[in-house]
Amino acid sequence: MSSLYDHISASRRLDSLTASRLTDLARAAAGEAKLEVASWDVEPVHGGFGSAVGGTSLYRFKIRTASKETISLVLKILYERRGEEARSPYYWKREYEIYRSSILAELPANSFSTPRIFDLQDFGDSCWIWMEDIEDIKGAWTLSDFGDIAQRLGRFNGAWMTAKPLPDFDWLTANWHSAIVPALAPAFHDLDSLLESPLARTALPYKAKDEIAAIWNDRHLFQKALRQLPRALCHTDAFRRNILRRKHDVALLDWALASIGGIGEELVCLVAVSLYYEGFSAEFADQLDKTVFAGYIEGLRQAGWAGDAKLARIGYTCAMVLRGLAGVKQDLELLEDEANYELLFRTHHTTNLTEIARLFADVRSFRLLKMAREASRLLSA
Repeated sequence: MSSLYDHISASRRLDSLTASRLTDLARAAAGEAKLEVASWDVEPVHGGFGSAVGGTSLYRFKIRTASKETISLVLKILYERRGEEARSPYYWKREYEIYRSSILAELPANSFSTPRIFDLQDFGDSCWIWMEDIEDIKGAWTLSDFGDIAQRLGRFNGAWMTAKPLPDFDWLTANWHSAIVPALAPAFHDLDSLLESPLARTALPYKAKDEIAAIWNDRHLFQKALRQLPRALCHTDAFRRNILRRKHDVALLDWALASIGGIGEELVCLVAVSLYYEGFSAEFADQLDKTVFAGYIEGLRQAGWAGDAKLARIGYTCAMVLRGLAGVKQDLELLEDEANYELLFRTHHTTNLTEIARLFADVRSFRLLKMAREASRLLSA
């Protein structure tokens, strides 16, 4: 884990930023070599649960120039977690490394752009990424928007299955959804104790416990299936908060979970996280699922991939199951720890913990139970 010392060190570096340093960054952002900084303000940007997992801080700098212009920059700080292997699924330095590499220099046509990066700094105990502050011009998404993003993900993945050589860096995880599974073992071993509280039993009713335990016991079948699929570079964390629409393109942010994965794995986050946070209740899950999967296959075809769509469905459902198993642990631990409640209330727009627990149960019925049944049918066919 990152230490308090690392955060204190980063705070001191923030406090020591000079007008000269911010002038260089503002000039790079504005493309004006003679720009002069007059003053600046900095404020923290709050993330969601992912930011807690990733060990990051975000700051927005509002820089005012001598000519009364305002330039906005974002600083993302990644904190070292000592002893963490480069191929671990949550490797702390991955996003810094991917921006430093050439992987994202030329993304497939009509897929995504990335934020402009103005500087990268490695301090040993942390890495700093100075990037453009992108304003999203899109409000709430419709099903059509989800279909469009799924097509873009298909074109993005498809390029690495048809034309681009797969990157080979020691900081890129292979099989991300499989890699997160070993750390779940203690939670499933102690599932009965996790279900002692009424809230936990609402989020994971006893009637579902045996089926979920059976899915856990079959996890190796889903992991094996994913290893045998066509491979692609995956973002692995493509959902609403990380996808911003501009006038002329769509920017994809937060590459901390980038990995080499199987066809179809890319869709998991887009669907699963949307059921939690984007107002798509479980009753609309099937419609969202069909729209996203159809769009993804269309994008793959546009990229020139002519394989069997069943392979993508296997990848999608098997990966959804593994991420759904991780969701069991996450949901129960979120409800158990009062320190999480403020963020839960803000995220789900309610202070009713029982209502949140019921949402978790509804989502689990689709993303884990229903997906596991379908994945099992596909693998046995």
